[in-house]
Amino acid sequence: MAKCKCGNRPRIVSNAVQSMSGNGAGSGNNNGSGCCVDVCTNPICADPSVLSLMAPLIYDEIGINLCASFAIGTDIATTYPTVTNATLKVINAIYGYGTGDVLIESITGRPNCYVVTLSNITIQFAMDLYDAAGRLVATVYPTALFLPADTSAATYDEDTNPSSVELEIFAPYGLSYNTAGAAPTPIINFQGFAATNNYVRQGLNLYAIAKILDFSTDDSTVTAGLTLVLQSLYFAGYQVNSAGKIDTPKGSILTPDNSDCMRFVAGDLLNLAIKPLDLGAGSCPEQYKQDCNAQSPCSNNADDDTVVIPGIGAAAVAQEASEPAPAEEAPAE
Repeated sequence: MAKCKCGNRPRIVSNAVQSMSGNGAGSGNNNGSGCCVDVCTNPICADPSVLSLMAPLIYDEIGINLCASFAIGTDIATTYPTVTNATLKVINAIYGYGTGDVLIESITGRPNCYVVTLSNITIQFAMDLYDAAGRLVATVYPTALFLPADTSAATYDEDTNPSSVELEIFAPYGLSYNTAGAAPTPIINFQGFAATNNYVRQGLNLYAIAKILDFSTDDSTVTAGLTLVLQSLYFAGYQVNSAGKIDTPKGSILTPDNSDCMRFVAGDLLNLAIKPLDLGAGSCPEQYKQDCNAQSPCSNNADDDTVVIPGIGAAAVAQEASEPAPAEEAPAE
């Protein structure tokens, strides 16, 4: 970093700007003429070979599979009688912190790792309902309690949906905190599909993927498998090789009409390309207007974009253009 004193305040210039705007060719960043480039006034337009990125890096993650059966909350057979199948997506997870809920604890003597207890997590789903032809009929939004602390809950199962699980995770740069209260408290960010959680944060993150294992339209229940993944994530600057910019496919707002009119409007402009007649004294001018009805590259059926004036054939013109000019007579002595 370069540093100068401008009044009472020091000004620090980044190494990149300083090296590009240095004097002379010794900096190694000249533009070919021995003069360096001041990017503050003349930014360089080019594609870089190396990209400098602030990347979210996953340091550790661990996942578990759960399963539970629950009511959808809508009478499918009555409300949507044509529905035969469905898909399931997790959009949100609701949980609290503390004993009986989600708990984050450091490990004595192992400062880079934490034990996370997951319990009492309510999952909100988006459930798309389809008919036998695969048409979307409706979308409903059921919720279900996973890892219920209360063993009398309807979704509790000792083997497939126990009351809690403990996960140990490597998180060397620590946790994220909620600073809204009187004292900061550690949190786990849930990555879902709601407007409030469809992004990642530094620290601990949790995300879920769902799959329908059984769907009953008669009693409006679903059995869902749920994958929960806990990860530690931190942002860091990295340089990666570039394969070039993305070539975005271009869509067209025009109708896919392939008529003659559409091809003409989208094609090249017309041009008068027929060679004018030589009105001077040429050779054999009486042959210029023979063969008037013959087709030629300049006829109305030609593939190029030329215009033929009706009544003027082009075959003779083309022949005249290909013939060598007559030799001049030698002057008499």
